[in-house]
Amino acid sequence: MNFASLNFLLFITAFTAAFLTLARTRMFTPFLLVASYVFYGWWDYRFCLLLALTTAIDFWCGLKVEEAPDRRRARVWLFLSIGSNLAILFFFKYFNFFIDSAEAALAALGLEVGRTTLSILLPVGISFYTFQNLSYTIDVYLGQLKAERSLLNYATFVAFFPQLVAGPIVRARDLLPQITSRPAAVPFAMRFAGLEMVVWGYFLKLGLADNAAAVVDARFAQPELYNAMGHAIGLVCFSLQIYGDFAGYSLIAIGIARIYGYTLCENFRRPYFARGFSDFWRRWHISLSTWFRDYVYMPMGGSRTRWLRLRNVTVTMLVSGLWHGANWTFVLWGAFHTALMLGEDMARRTTRRWGLALPERAAWIGRIVGVAFVFTLVTLAWLPFRADSLESMGTILSILAQGDFVFQHGMQQSSAMLRVALAALVVLAVDAAAESGLAARYAQGGVLARCAACSSLIVLILLFGSFQNRAFIYFQF
Repeated sequence: MNFASLNFLLFITAFTAAFLTLARTRMFTPFLLVASYVFYGWWDYRFCLLLALTTAIDFWCGLKVEEAPDRRRARVWLFLSIGSNLAILFFFKYFNFFIDSAEAALAALGLEVGRTTLSILLPVGISFYTFQNLSYTIDVYLGQLKAERSLLNYATFVAFFPQLVAGPIVRARDLLPQITSRPAAVPFAMRFAGLEMVVWGYFLKLGLADNAAAVVDARFAQPELYNAMGHAIGLVCFSLQIYGDFAGYSLIAIGIARIYGYTLCENFRRPYFARGFSDFWRRWHISLSTWFRDYVYMPMGGSRTRWLRLRNVTVTMLVSGLWHGANWTFVLWGAFHTALMLGEDMARRTTRRWGLALPERAAWIGRIVGVAFVFTLVTLAWLPFRADSLESMGTILSILAQGDFVFQHGMQQSSAMLRVALAALVVLAVDAAAESGLAARYAQGGVLARCAACSSLIVLILLFGSFQNRAFIYFQF
């Protein structure tokens, strides 16, 4: 069920009515579970069967891990949980990808084999709830979490509808206690803050992302019709689209949860104000970045030596790329970010070795240049992420290399681009204000002023938003 659809409006209205009636009763958790499954099953009821299967496996494995008499037997149950989750994820998301890649490799060697791919429907959000399940059993094994004894509570934690299909990826130790205790009386300040997040999230989605999508889709559908300037604009618009789309979803999810008394982790922190590539990943999709840090990067040795840093960043970013999609373009995107982060490490060491630094009076210039440089390369790195194939990516790169950075006739009159520019200016102003520390002062402001700000955003959404019911980009992951 899309957050930007009429169906969701009807769903959340019915949910709110039931919440007000059942919130302080023992019936609320079963109701929340059923509502979450209705939300998820709206796409396809079969998705619910898979979600229930993985939930049951990990709930059972968590109990067995905690009850195991020794670490060896606990590892058996842990590996069963990890293996079953990764096997299900591999089958639904990567089976055809690896079969196609193997067939292509054999064909390159002159060995022709018949096609063996399957018609597999990718369950919405499978990567997100798989990682959520994995973190639960791993944390139980590490002794950082007690196994949940109630299947009802655990199933509700996994299926919690605001963040089920596109995150943030919530840890059991953060959300399970909130599920178990049931929501108490929710303070007005918490509900109002949640409402502000929802409104801002819808502005990012409908005002920025969906308007930018019209510009981006045209260029990637027929790349040969645009010159270098057209594709440069397209890449900038995709940077804005994916930020508005995913940060918008995260804010709507976090805001909805907060309205009903649940606190979810922050997922975006103004990533396009990052001053470095490592800083970018501390700000972008924070729940996934910290997941890979805690369960992949650190267990492999972290940054204890330069060699470990090199190896572990490479492995983590390549796996992160493959997590996003079953296509070599995503692997290339991960490799690009690996090169950026390792190049940044080398530049930092060189700067320290030679004692290079800007004078204090010019430091602000360095910050602006650094932010612009990071944004430019991150934007270029989005090309393989958005491209449908390596061939499409190559076509756009070859056009960019021609250097024809001249506005094509009619480009400046595009109404979609004007709407994108307007929305981008609003987002830039709000993010810049938050980056400078004004967000805390705004949060302490009067309700009337904050209501006026929300009302202004709603008016902008109604005037300039795109209402084509576009799916969120990260639903496909």
